[in-house]
Amino acid sequence: MDRSDLVDEWAEALAQTIYIARSRDEIERELMIALDDLVRAWRAVPFTVEPAAEVAQRLVGLGLTSPECVEQSVDVLGRRMPELSGRAGVDEAADRLVQLLSAMARGFGEAMRRRLFDEQEGLTRALIHARESAERALQASEARFEEIFSSSSVGMAITDLGGALIRTNRALADLLAHRRGRLKAERLEDIFHPDDAEYLRQRYQVLLEEGALPFRERRRLLRADGEEALVFLSASVLRDHDGTPRYYVTSAEDVSDKHFLEGQLQFQATHDVLTGLENRHRFLGLLEESLRGKQRVDGLTVFHVDLDGFRAINNGMGRDVGDRLLRSVATKLRQAFEGETATIARFDGDEFGVLLVNTLNTPSISSIAARINDELAEPVYLDGEGIAATATIAVAHCPPAEAMPVEVLRATDTTLQRLKSSGRRQWGMVDLDANERDTARFALAASLPGAWENGEIGIEYQPLVSVRDKGVVALQALLHWDHAVQGALDHARCQEVLADTGLALPVGRWMLNRACTQVRSWAERCDGELPQLYVELSKELASDPDLVSTVRGVLADASLEPDQLRLGMPVQALCMTDGVAEDNLDVLVDIGIPVVLYEFGTTRGDLACLEDLPVRAVKMSGVAVSRVDRMGDDALFTRATRQLVTLIREAGIPVVVGGVESAAQFDWWREAGASLAQGDFTGTAGSPKDAKNLFVA
Repeated sequence: MDRSDLVDEWAEALAQTIYIARSRDEIERELMIALDDLVRAWRAVPFTVEPAAEVAQRLVGLGLTSPECVEQSVDVLGRRMPELSGRAGVDEAADRLVQLLSAMARGFGEAMRRRLFDEQEGLTRALIHARESAERALQASEARFEEIFSSSSVGMAITDLGGALIRTNRALADLLAHRRGRLKAERLEDIFHPDDAEYLRQRYQVLLEEGALPFRERRRLLRADGEEALVFLSASVLRDHDGTPRYYVTSAEDVSDKHFLEGQLQFQATHDVLTGLENRHRFLGLLEESLRGKQRVDGLTVFHVDLDGFRAINNGMGRDVGDRLLRSVATKLRQAFEGETATIARFDGDEFGVLLVNTLNTPSISSIAARINDELAEPVYLDGEGIAATATIAVAHCPPAEAMPVEVLRATDTTLQRLKSSGRRQWGMVDLDANERDTARFALAASLPGAWENGEIGIEYQPLVSVRDKGVVALQALLHWDHAVQGALDHARCQEVLADTGLALPVGRWMLNRACTQVRSWAERCDGELPQLYVELSKELASDPDLVSTVRGVLADASLEPDQLRLGMPVQALCMTDGVAEDNLDVLVDIGIPVVLYEFGTTRGDLACLEDLPVRAVKMSGVAVSRVDRMGDDALFTRATRQLVTLIREAGIPVVVGGVESAAQFDWWREAGASLAQGDFTGTAGSPKDAKNLFVA
């Protein structure tokens, strides 16, 4: 959503609430300025809510002077500002928005109170002026006083110094629910709340002192039906020209709606609006208090619950169904922990948290995890469809008192990611050692973009040799990262890190282009025939719809023929149901590029790929190579692998084997029927200069 759409919706909502004596264009122009200021404050660093109060003051000046205007403004901005493009960071945007809207609501209230206070001051001045000008314009002044007093939206009363009511206006009678616009009370203190009466009597007495200022406080008055009315009570003294006190002038502004709105905003600051559960911010505060606050609790357990496949429900049945399912999940979580001392929160999206205080009767963690999924598995019928959910659950049991709450949730979140890689409906305890490894991997992934930009990532080349004479047949391009802390990271490690980022495509294209350009530079210095360049495409690049055009462009830029490049495509990509990688393979083969099927031997469907696709060679999975070396000749896996190689050879397809680290491995695979070998035994990976020395004199 863009800002003009939001402003249009805002202006339309206000038009249904209040008449503003301005043109629609002028109103929308002022609202756009206000929205720009709010968005700027929302994104500002450091963050402050002061601009929101200034916006509210300007809007009151525009004519937005009713509680309904405040409610409509908060409602539209609260729903629509998160949908603006370029919104603040996911982790803090909602909290900032609640703070801004709270400040704006307070600013509305303060500006309207100031406006009403000015009315009161005007009335007081009118009374004084009427007194002083009685002889000159008594009739005109009384008419003006009567107009202000009678038509004011603020309840007003004039009393003598003893508190006897002399006159009240209709607004005060309506505020206190007295019928027919007449206040049925004889003394001002009759409408005071009993708990405030003595204090207010003393407060009025202070006003009689010379130099005393009018007071303005939030107080309670009694309605005719016995209920309380929350008001801003203001009082001042009307004096003669010589300073002698004569009357009290009291005004009462109804702030019940504003108080209710403030309560709503306060609730929204600590609760999830959709489910009514505590939100992440509130959960962290309670966890902090439970770990080491005044309400410290021993025996805490934190459950981090992430729904499985929730995106499919949102995409397949609509977000409205998804929201209703989330409310159902909240209800079921309450049921799962019924009878326990537990706080349940919705963090964000499809993630929930439970803070459980363990007792002697608390079930085991495994029982609780099973109970959660059993509750969620019961279908709820939405729009005639029975929908259920499962969850993956990470558990932090008895976190140490010194642990930071954000670190506890970070640990459970990392555990969730690891559990989800094993399938759905999993649960597990936080494993600090595993989390430390995962955190290091994520940190490495986060630093990869900068490393690539700074030139820390380069390309090495490793020879693929014939098993008959160890002659170099091809050179494989491999990524290499000179990391400042962890040292040299090889190709396999780089690919693992790339899988955790969105850079697999751009880095893969860059490696392909860089390697082809390097081969071209070698060709200019070599009179003999160059080995083929072999590049293994990542799963993401193999499934890229633009792969063929990328390869064509790279070959054209490097002036290479298609048969000078050999591309490897992973079995996993070719087994995907969308068929993009398979289509890419067919076209690449048609333009003359040999394609190698790599990671073969450990994936379901690899034999089907071998039979159905026009591949030129098969490269055995590194897992298979290391397992054969570890298991020995008599193992079932070893014997099956030997038969698999024979089967592939009988189909007329050469077999390539990587990870050959010893003469024994080399000999085994040669005898098994492999055609090409790669590994430190046959030639280590080296820089472009080292690779050039293999074939350039």
